[in-house]
Amino acid sequence: MNVSRRTNSRPLNALRMIAGVAVMALSTVFVYRALRLFSFDPDKLGRYFSFKWIIMGHVLGGTVALFTGPFQLWKAFRVKYWRAHRIMGRIYLAAIGAGASCALILASTTARSVGWPYALSLHMLATVWLASALLAWRTAVTKRFKLHEEWATRSYIATLAFVVQSFSFEIPFVAGLGAFAEVSPTIMWFSWTVPMFAYAVSRATRA
Repeated sequence: MNVSRRTNSRPLNALRMIAGVAVMALSTVFVYRALRLFSFDPDKLGRYFSFKWIIMGHVLGGTVALFTGPFQLWKAFRVKYWRAHRIMGRIYLAAIGAGASCALILASTTARSVGWPYALSLHMLATVWLASALLAWRTAVTKRFKLHEEWATRSYIATLAFVVQSFSFEIPFVAGLGAFAEVSPTIMWFSWTVPMFAYAVSRATRA
């Protein structure tokens, strides 16, 4: 039976490895593109220039969360390097705290110029991003490690939502649906609600 379980887990582990590499690759491209926001050139930032420090805080926080998250979810790493896991967990939480707080500020200011549906969707995503990370921390502190793992996964799904949104607008079908102000709120909702639902279904089927 043990041999059978190991055999069955190999394809799943391989799939997880492929998914992890894909996530890191897409995150790298996403961050590279976001570096243009670190410009202090008013012509490049336009109406966002007066919020350049908020934008930098959001991008930096998201970047740290994107690249530390996979290590937090990597079971073998957690077991072997549990002290590093705890330290990186604090860094991950601080990064999301900074990134989400800046996102909420942007949702209340610059996002309103796009439209209230876009601003509302950004508000909700930033809130879910921050709340799920805080719940992951809380369940770890109270030693409810099964719940901790689940909430950590949800927080990383919310982290990846920003990457999903960015690449979604490059899909010809999505680009042809309408203007950014019309399409972006729906894309933003889909970027985290659909993966969250899929994760919930996977948890239920394995229970």
